[in-house]
Amino acid sequence: MNSQIKKVLILCNDFPPINSIGAERPYSWYRYFREFGIEPVVITKNWTTDGNSGFPQVSEDSSLEQTEFGTIIRAKNVDTPSTFISKIFGNRLSFLRKSFSFIEILFGYYFPFLDRHRSIYKEAINYCKNNEVYAVITTGEPFILFQYGKKLKKQFRVKWLADYRDGWHLNHIRQVQKDFLNRFILKWELPIEKRLTQNADWITSVDPEICERIGKLIHRKLDVVYNGFWSYHEQQSEKRENKKIIWNHTGTLTPGQELEVLLDVLLKLVNEGKITEDTFQFNLIGLEYFPEQMKRLVPYEKIRNKVVFTTPRLSKKEALECNLNADYLINFTDPNLSAIYAKTYDYIACKKPILVIPGDNKQLDRLIAENGLGFVLSNEIEIRNFIEQPKELLNVKEMNDFFTRKHQAAKLVKILVTSNE
Repeated sequence: MNSQIKKVLILCNDFPPINSIGAERPYSWYRYFREFGIEPVVITKNWTTDGNSGFPQVSEDSSLEQTEFGTIIRAKNVDTPSTFISKIFGNRLSFLRKSFSFIEILFGYYFPFLDRHRSIYKEAINYCKNNEVYAVITTGEPFILFQYGKKLKKQFRVKWLADYRDGWHLNHIRQVQKDFLNRFILKWELPIEKRLTQNADWITSVDPEICERIGKLIHRKLDVVYNGFWSYHEQQSEKRENKKIIWNHTGTLTPGQELEVLLDVLLKLVNEGKITEDTFQFNLIGLEYFPEQMKRLVPYEKIRNKVVFTTPRLSKKEALECNLNADYLINFTDPNLSAIYAKTYDYIACKKPILVIPGDNKQLDRLIAENGLGFVLSNEIEIRNFIEQPKELLNVKEMNDFFTRKHQAAKLVKILVTSNE
């Protein structure tokens, strides 16, 4: 690496104050790159609303922020036909607005006025015109950012790293949606994905299996850069006086994650008098933020607010306090997907036993079992037995710093400064 520090643009849609896993990934790079000899320049949207808002807003003005970690350029809001209709007519003319939204998804790659993220690209062009840039990182979704990476590489002769925060064609949620429009969009975008990624100097994603699957699809090698966690947390909550066992699950659920496997067991145990609201509590932290997912609890009204509880979306601090006060932290598997969910790293940081439900003999199982981080409960009998006779880890293993976000940022820097030729 040259003695002169290399500037790297990080193009992303999600970034603080947005409170999402998608925002944490590029923020960690911004936070640590300077420590490893890279000057980060983040170009994102100028989000103005609270990070927990269901409808975050973007300012009509751009802004520039210099900090001890690097530079943040926050791009202004730009309208497309669908957002213009929404501003003028509100909830009226919804059919027309949705029609334009569909058109924008299909043709935003070809006509800039249909691209609602184009202000990020314009800010990137302006920066590259006035500064010497070594490389551009685009982390999707939205995956139109990949097109920006390709264009910037060609126009300014910079390196380009395409980062899959999740699958594009292989997105685990879209893959199980069978409606016509979704299937059409997947088919439409697949050749775009293959065309764009052929121009990337490096491609990364979040775990070995998604890297392998994407690699087979686009015929490229991918490097793994895990999501990770910031640091380990110490138990700060006061010791509970009662003996109630608390299980927590934090955040969203995919349609395929088998929540009902656990709920069925809890319903039976309540009916049999084996557990009560005084002895057991299962919290779904933040689930109320996802109305569609809340519908999955309708058949279990008998145990709602007795042994099963939900919360609205909480701040990171509040969610952390809930998890530090729990006895076990839950990860549900999805038969359609093998993944190490981002919440897993946050769980590891809490140093609480992690329960994988149901076990599926895939990479999440292996991570938990092989590292002594918790227990894999593979079926109804194992879940039932565990609730009735909980097991404890004598010492929840504190792993080395491999899965910290700092270590993963260092790994990404190593990829960036290693020749791809």
